[in-house]
Amino acid sequence: MNKAAIFHRSTDNWCYAIDDKRLHIRIATALSDVDEVLLRCGDPHDWQRPEEELGRWTWKNAILALEREGGDGIRDFWSVVWEPPFRRARYAFLLRKKANWFVYGEQGLFAIEADPRRSPIGAEEHWNTFTLPYINPIDRFEAPAWVASTVWYQIFPERFRNGNPSIDPPGCLPWGNGSVTNRERYGGDLAGIREKLEYLTDLGVNGLYLTPIFAAPSAHKYDTEDYLRVDPAFGNDEDLRLLVKACHDRGMRILLDGVFNHCGRRFGPWLDVLEKGESSPYAGWFHIESWPLFPKGHDTGDSRESGFETFAFTTNMPKLNTENPETRDFLLSVAEGYVRDFDIDGWRLDVANEIDHEFWRALRKRVKAAKADAFIVGEVWHDSMPWLRGDQFDAVMNYPYGNAIVDFLLARDHLPDARSLSERLAAIDFSYPLPVIRSTFNLLDSHDTERLPHKLGGDTALAKMAWFLLFLLPGSPCIYYGSEVGLTGGGDPDNRRCMIWDEKRQDANQLAFMRALIAMRRGRWRNFAFGRRVFFHVVGEPGLVALQIGEGSGAMLALANRSDHAVDMRKLRDLPDSLASRGGIAPEFLLGSTEEEDCAKPLAAKSFRLCIFP
Repeated sequence: MNKAAIFHRSTDNWCYAIDDKRLHIRIATALSDVDEVLLRCGDPHDWQRPEEELGRWTWKNAILALEREGGDGIRDFWSVVWEPPFRRARYAFLLRKKANWFVYGEQGLFAIEADPRRSPIGAEEHWNTFTLPYINPIDRFEAPAWVASTVWYQIFPERFRNGNPSIDPPGCLPWGNGSVTNRERYGGDLAGIREKLEYLTDLGVNGLYLTPIFAAPSAHKYDTEDYLRVDPAFGNDEDLRLLVKACHDRGMRILLDGVFNHCGRRFGPWLDVLEKGESSPYAGWFHIESWPLFPKGHDTGDSRESGFETFAFTTNMPKLNTENPETRDFLLSVAEGYVRDFDIDGWRLDVANEIDHEFWRALRKRVKAAKADAFIVGEVWHDSMPWLRGDQFDAVMNYPYGNAIVDFLLARDHLPDARSLSERLAAIDFSYPLPVIRSTFNLLDSHDTERLPHKLGGDTALAKMAWFLLFLLPGSPCIYYGSEVGLTGGGDPDNRRCMIWDEKRQDANQLAFMRALIAMRRGRWRNFAFGRRVFFHVVGEPGLVALQIGEGSGAMLALANRSDHAVDMRKLRDLPDSLASRGGIAPEFLLGSTEEEDCAKPLAAKSFRLCIFP
């Protein structure tokens, strides 16, 4: 047995409450190394003594079997749901390899001579256990209930729609359909977004995420000048109120982008520091390491040659000191104020991983006090467990899902086949508690990445397949504006082109597909949020993804063929335990990339379909 691979902790994704009474308990072992895993579990204070007066005390416990939940190609993941009788939990794992038994607890892994199922535990063995002292409901992670049924649409306001030309900035250009630069302005504004809400409703999305709208000199607005004012080129406070109300009237939620890690060079407190130096009352608002701020006598643009910290290394974006009480109170009042005064539905938080956790805990309290079901999403591109314990964010931008899909479709060396895709997704899923995964913010591209068609070399068939695969996963999917009509582009700033409104230039086939995909996802959101997922693999077909979602009536079978050749569905039906082979039940066609509506027909090259079992 590979003892070094066995791992569990009684916290985070390994042991957590899924409701006020039940625990989800998991353990990892080396791949195909352990034959059986059991859980010996009970209340830490529940002991019993035989009738004979001198008999030893024994611990009252139960033994439950764990199920193999999945694997990442290196480890197997096992899990079980258990309801402790008194909300307190003490437990140990019993592992079997062939005829050999081991007990694994907080003190380590030890061999057991006898079959543990036939041997009661006394005080002498009780020491090697894990403990979760008490299920406190207030500590349980719980995202807003509405998130799981949401399909998001991300808008870069400057390039979405010019609805009020009277507020266009100087030098505004005519609406274009090609590459753009960061210096160009095209007049997109809040009135333009409101003007196209009917279009978005028809598309089917029910959540909007806007990149920053507050006063700033750039097109992207991540260099905030005034947190308390809508950028004049986008409108004013009344325009924001009208937009939020119009969204809510259509059953649509709206998130704003909070840039609290750094400000822009025109932010009032920073201008004061530039003018007054060390004597400025705002000096403590920033991370200043030395004076003068520009040792070379001028601003070189590179903060490695300055006396203060910034976002990345651009001196145009000084880093805010969120540990400073005044800075902290100002930013928290901003976050709370827009929820309270404008009725927005939450925040997407920029560069969230570089701000102290205590600030985020305080922000959550302020925002949730203003609106209990507000949604808080952090921009974190890596392992995010420290922010997702129920005291900070409700979700993070789940780039790992999208990256895995793109890597699979491009058959990259580290993700060459469907099995490796399922293993990558399992590794992501197992990194978090299930309630976290069900609220995650999933995306394939954004204002910070190349657009999806560009990533896939312009292959529109693969691009459709990528959206299909993303929409199968738990969490709430997000569409970057224009993806539904074929808008493409490379990295920043080319990923921020003007939205295509000329119907002659739009990809009508893509638009019809996205409408159908969104309708499917929203119509069956409970299946996607709560259905168990099982991947099947066909020998000799590395490009075929076969995914079962749910069990019994209403279960779905998703098929996606990345390959350049068709796949005979009889190969899938020959698999043991495959949903497609159970009782000869014929699934009903739900969605596909071709007009073929017979789920038993061969799956064409670069095509996909979704079927449901009655």
